Amino acid sequence: MSGIVAVYSEDSDKFLQTTKIMLKKLRHRGNGKQSLYKLNKAILGKNLVKEAAMPKFEKEGSTAVIADGNILDEQDIPPEETIIKNYKEEGEEFVNNLDGPFAFVLSDGEKLMAARDPVGLKPLYYTQKDKSIMFASEIKALLGNSKKINVFPPGYYFRSDKGFVQYNDITKIDVNKKITTTEAIKNVRKKIIEAVEKRYKSNQNIGVFLSGGVDSSVIAVCCKELSVSLDTFSVGVEGSSDLQKARKVADYIGSRHHEYIFDKQDMIRILPEVIYHLESFDMFLVRSAVVNYLLSKMASYEGMEAIYCGEGADEIFAGYEYLKNLEPDEVNNELKRLTRFSHKNCFQRVDRMLKAFSMEPRLPFADNSIIEYALKLPVDFKLHNEQGDIVEKWVLRVAFIEDLPEEIIWRKKQKFFEGAGSSHYLAEYAEENISDEQFYKERKIDKNFTLRSKEELMYYKIFHEFFPYKSVLETIGRTPTKNINHK
Repeated sequence: MSGIVAVYSEDSDKFLQTTKIMLKKLRHRGNGKQSLYKLNKAILGKNLVKEAAMPKFEKEGSTAVIADGNILDEQDIPPEETIIKNYKEEGEEFVNNLDGPFAFVLSDGEKLMAARDPVGLKPLYYTQKDKSIMFASEIKALLGNSKKINVFPPGYYFRSDKGFVQYNDITKIDVNKKITTTEAIKNVRKKIIEAVEKRYKSNQNIGVFLSGGVDSSVIAVCCKELSVSLDTFSVGVEGSSDLQKARKVADYIGSRHHEYIFDKQDMIRILPEVIYHLESFDMFLVRSAVVNYLLSKMASYEGMEAIYCGEGADEIFAGYEYLKNLEPDEVNNELKRLTRFSHKNCFQRVDRMLKAFSMEPRLPFADNSIIEYALKLPVDFKLHNEQGDIVEKWVLRVAFIEDLPEEIIWRKKQKFFEGAGSSHYLAEYAEENISDEQFYKERKIDKNFTLRSKEELMYYKIFHEFFPYKSVLETIGRTPTKNINHK
């Protein structure tokens, strides 16, 4: 919903101007007013979205909070009010019961608490300077205050008197072998529909990023049931498979479909903006972010305020080809690892590209109940043997088999940038502009960090202009080459 910043210090007065500067750097994360609150040792700042209510604060000495998020069981109440109410009733353990994406900082002026949702749908970073600690939604807001910037870990809360405490750990979710196939198909369908419904707000202009793959198509079908007029968006190069498949889905469900056909020059032109907002130079993440940026720009132009996306399904329903080569126990552990990594990968990409245009992501597959249920499913429900062929995401496909054309339900997995037809353009451009000698000379940027290609070097050089501190490297999630087909 917004960008947030906070400072906690014994001498907070000297950080007042600093906090204002930090907040300005996050202006794109909101399109309304900015608010700043001083509470003894704490300063809290927030960029508000259009027409959002100002966070309510009582008399001096009361607890105040700033939040970026959407508490799903309280859709008509600002998240700050829900957080304050639950904190006062339950104490810090209330974070275990929050449903939805969130990052917040809460303080009574003497003590401070900060927290992030279990899988990191909402971003949060922190840095420490002397005896002070600062928080912000994005890295760029913290630059200049300290050279050491850290990722606030998902599933944790921080207390100024306790430090970091883990409150949610998905690695402890065990497989339930008693679940039947029929039960799994029924519940997967039910839970996805419910996850879409509870994120839906009839008073918002809501669209769907539609690639024509099974994940985004399932979300689009569910959204169309809620809206008389649904907008769907797709981009790609001329003749790309995503454009073709998305058109078929849009025609099938009757959505108002929007397309943008881009070329190599479009991609090169927006590259600095993409990397600035993405805050990463990971080769595969940048490729997909370019496509996401173009989608977001088009959706913003059409007046959208929130966008549904299909991200998160591959990580919990086993959508990656390489998983077929692993033993069942290895698959379960890998799915948990992928889900834990997503806050530095696909969730970061979706958040940053949409927030570059002040729009809000909706990610039903990352719903707490769906993640928990999917990770409990036996592996053969996800990687299922169909006449000698192992089909990935089988239970998800079968759950919606009557809702979509057969060619969409059984469409093979493609990388986001491959489906859009753009995968080779940026690599070609890097090859044209970076010599072999330059690559071998500059590819090692740190003793623990070696760039993988000329393309990644090209991205890093742009990234380094915006984020020059070496310590920022520790915030970068690197996509393993074995699972680059993220969509």
